[in-house]
Amino acid sequence: MRGTGRRVQGIAAVVLAAGASTRLGQAKQLIRTGSESLLRRTVRLAAEARCAPVFVVLGYEAEQMRAELEGLSATAVINERWVEGMGSSLRCGIEALGATEARPAGVLLLVCDQPKITADHLLKLVAEQGGDETRIVASGYAGRAGVPAVFGWGFYPELLTVQGDRGAREVILRHADQVRMLAWPEGELDVDRPGDLEKLRGS
Repeated sequence: MRGTGRRVQGIAAVVLAAGASTRLGQAKQLIRTGSESLLRRTVRLAAEARCAPVFVVLGYEAEQMRAELEGLSATAVINERWVEGMGSSLRCGIEALGATEARPAGVLLLVCDQPKITADHLLKLVAEQGGDETRIVASGYAGRAGVPAVFGWGFYPELLTVQGDRGAREVILRHADQVRMLAWPEGELDVDRPGDLEKLRGS
């Protein structure tokens, strides 16, 4: 996408929220923490971290999920192939971002099942990344680097090639020498299985 002549600005965000949460047994996007769903909270925090534009990739029960975005500065993108895994949703969101008129310096990738995420952590990721198109800044937890993470725009073509359920982590692994990691131990709690939901409600 280099050389397009489009104006470079800020950091965009893509929230991946298309899955059916089969291991959990209910739609994790709609689980409530406080007064709002995990989906709405994640999207709101991306906006509070001054990311723009914000794209939300939906698939399973898309219209029900879209209702959670009412009043937020975000654009829903429907992934008709969401059953193929997170990779298809990542490609869908990155393609939508690539079609925008203003090219961001980078993109913050998020999932909606990390209930301990805060705007402060997202702001730290964005600040550390600094708009460098050749740098990735990822969250460090459970002994690895993962999302939320900010990818410089130089990784745009590679993000479009991700397949299966590994998501952006394979890009992080391939470019370990270009990754900066910010410790975020709270990332160890994600809502993936019934036991995780019990931990959330007990915290």
